[in-house]
Amino acid sequence: MSSHGSAVLEEAKAARRLIAEIIHKAGASHIGTAYSCVEILRAIYRNVDVARIMAGDQGRDRVILSKGHGATALYTVMHQFGLMGIDDLRTYGQNGSLLSGHVSHFIPRVEHSTGALGHGLSVGVGAAIGLRGIRPDACVYVVTGDGELHEGSNWEACMLAAHLQLNNLRLFVDVNNLCGIAHTSSACCLDPLTDKFRSFGFETYNVDGHDEDALAALITRVKGSERPVAFVCRTIKGKGISFMEGQNVWHYRPPNKEAMEKILVELA
Repeated sequence: MSSHGSAVLEEAKAARRLIAEIIHKAGASHIGTAYSCVEILRAIYRNVDVARIMAGDQGRDRVILSKGHGATALYTVMHQFGLMGIDDLRTYGQNGSLLSGHVSHFIPRVEHSTGALGHGLSVGVGAAIGLRGIRPDACVYVVTGDGELHEGSNWEACMLAAHLQLNNLRLFVDVNNLCGIAHTSSACCLDPLTDKFRSFGFETYNVDGHDEDALAALITRVKGSERPVAFVCRTIKGKGISFMEGQNVWHYRPPNKEAMEKILVELA
């Protein structure tokens, strides 16, 4: 493995350690869903103009985490890219803090509140339309969960995005195959998901959602696309921790002291 590849893996581990720390301190939920999208978010932020986001430039790239219960992953990755201070991050879930279980736009440099699932893509389509007249090379990056795609508004947004040929829209679906209480397919099967996005007019890729370097390179490669782009990211809920991977109980269960000790050993 190259030194760069090793550094990327260490950064992802560091993100997971911080996520565990702030969730444990808060006695909060959603560690599993946060762990499934760490590499997706890191790959996105490697491709955005962080300086424009920091400055609040009107022509900035937009990042919208539609699966809002992955808030700790978003805030932690924002911290890693210089968009949130460590002291602010560590207030997560504490009395008086703006950082809570779902993403909030009251937090500086967060684009949209996503406490209700299924709305982020529609907002992202609107943002992509608006950016066309401000800075055509800026992009809107939207991350949804797979269970969230049960909401019909997503497919309405996809139809409009393709109709308007929004080539500045990038959709990432975190396909960890688990909803809040069950397997996604047991509620309503989404397969064949990649074919669905292609039939809706998206340039579509089926990718390993935990291969950050490959995903970041692909995001760079599609910048000249003439259509909206969808990345169907195959992931594992609870990725990186042996006793959490694929175990849906960690959607709600906060890690206690014993679990934290095991997490820190596995992420050392």
